[in-house]
Amino acid sequence: MEYELAFLKALSLTIGLECFMAVLLKKFFGGRLKLSSVSYIRLIGFVAVASALTLPYAWFILPAFFSGLTYILIAEVSVTLVEAVFYGFALKLPYKIPIWSAITLSVAANAFSYLVGLAS
Repeated sequence: MEYELAFLKALSLTIGLECFMAVLLKKFFGGRLKLSSVSYIRLIGFVAVASALTLPYAWFILPAFFSGLTYILIAEVSVTLVEAVFYGFALKLPYKIPIWSAITLSVAANAFSYLVGLAS
């Protein structure tokens, strides 16, 4: 039960941090990333859903197959790629967001939450 509680804490932290990073990216680089047309509410919603869908795989499925540095690399890269694809589809359809913007959003959000997670 302790692992599950740690997961819920990590999930809350991840969603909060990644949403925060998405808001910062929109605020300061929204024009360059073509995020200007996306409302903050929708952006936060997409980021929260992506994190909620991918973090369980990183916590409950991937550790059964990998450990140590291999686990960290595979988990972070796969989660970042899956979230980038999710953002690409979710944001491109109604807002015409290019895939490089989705990749930038995913890399920045995941790097930020990973680094803060290491520090905590």
